[in-house]
Amino acid sequence: MEAALWQLHQQGMQGLVLDLRGDPGGLLTTAIETADMFLPSGTIVSTRGRTSQDNSTETAREEQTWKVPLVVLIDDHSASASEIFAAAIQENGRGIIVGRHSYGKGTVQTLFPLNSLPAGLRLTTARFYSPSGRPMAGEGVEPDVYVAQSTTDVGPQDRDVQTAIQVLRSGATPQSGRNNLGNFSAR
Repeated sequence: MEAALWQLHQQGMQGLVLDLRGDPGGLLTTAIETADMFLPSGTIVSTRGRTSQDNSTETAREEQTWKVPLVVLIDDHSASASEIFAAAIQENGRGIIVGRHSYGKGTVQTLFPLNSLPAGLRLTTARFYSPSGRPMAGEGVEPDVYVAQSTTDVGPQDRDVQTAIQVLRSGATPQSGRNNLGNFSAR
């Protein structure tokens, strides 16, 4: 990610659209590290579980972050780590979220190995919470700018991408407020 950002920077990047549509998630550590590249401070995610070992709060630590205007695309298939990233960007006022409501998978699963078999048991042991303390499980992330489901795949007619570019060109900021951001039209 860092190498790709530097390459885009050297090519004159003035804004960035990160496409997390259809991203079912990944490693929590990667979501935290990626969010930290864009957040100079603030909470990224917290977890709460049945035991104190399952409770944690992850905060931005990177002093030098990418300050380029940022739009994150999500849809109903964006889940888990991609939702953690989107919520961190949105709730810390760092970027604008465009697309459709995300999936809402906000649970931590732990693998318990079985001694009698070469297998394991995966159990939900905690839940993810957004920087504001909102539960992610069943809730997901609501976009700042909603775009109706597009029947066109990624390409020149992709309404999500066109709306993201329109948001970047307008100079809109997360501080503009969700009501003002909702005025963009998806072609």
